[in-house]
Amino acid sequence: MKRCTTTVLIVLMMLPVLVGVRPALAQQRLDFVIIQPGQPGTPEDAQPVMDALAAYLQNKLGKQVAIQGRYFNRADSAQAYLQTARPRWGIVGLGFFLENRERFDLRPAAATRPGGSDQDLWRLVVGPKGPAQWRQLQGKVSGTMLFDQAAAGQLLFASHPGQLPFALEGTFQPLAAVRAVLAGRIAGAVLDRPQWEALQALPQFAQLRVLLQSKPLPTSPVVTFGAPDARTAQLTKVLQGMEQDPAAASLLQLLQTEGFGPVDGRLATLKLARP
Repeated sequence: MKRCTTTVLIVLMMLPVLVGVRPALAQQRLDFVIIQPGQPGTPEDAQPVMDALAAYLQNKLGKQVAIQGRYFNRADSAQAYLQTARPRWGIVGLGFFLENRERFDLRPAAATRPGGSDQDLWRLVVGPKGPAQWRQLQGKVSGTMLFDQAAAGQLLFASHPGQLPFALEGTFQPLAAVRAVLAGRIAGAVLDRPQWEALQALPQFAQLRVLLQSKPLPTSPVVTFGAPDARTAQLTKVLQGMEQDPAAASLLQLLQTEGFGPVDGRLATLKLARP
């Protein structure tokens, strides 16, 4: 009888400890990464934006989740990080998505809307003395999206980079690449839709000639790492509501998107061909 009473007392004494631990155990992590190869700046420069996004989402989703974010503008650094870390979701460039979809089990969950558009367009531009056909180019072609060379080769040239008569070169400075084109130092530059629209205000714009244009492309997708669940579905709903939230306006501007839309169905049909 005494032994039984002692056991009951031990269990009762442990209950406050167990109750106190329960909220911490129930808390779920929704850590994220933003991977945009070729974008300017450094991960350290972008960390305040990651922290602001994490704080905004934390406020919307409640204390039952914990959120931290990381930013990468180099594909190799992002891949090295993902080898050991396991974020729950992220925003990734289209090229990175295509080249790493299977490797990291990337599942589209939403779409970004840079400039309010749900599609991107890539243009290969040359100077006034450039050739008439893109296959006649020789030398280097630079662009922010050309760090993901296999994806860029397929999306713009329908070829593997090794089959092209010129070399693809990633750059963090698209305007400098355009100036190099006009000065004859490189053969061409590839610009996405926001870059092309920004260049129209510059006096050099009239000297550029579009040699090749891609089909309309998906924008950078929001992805989950692995299968989505109820918590990531809740997160997606919050992201898609940011455009209507005045408190999110400055944050969206820093993220270079006017909001988030539904998954782009074209992502399911875009497959990266292997050489």
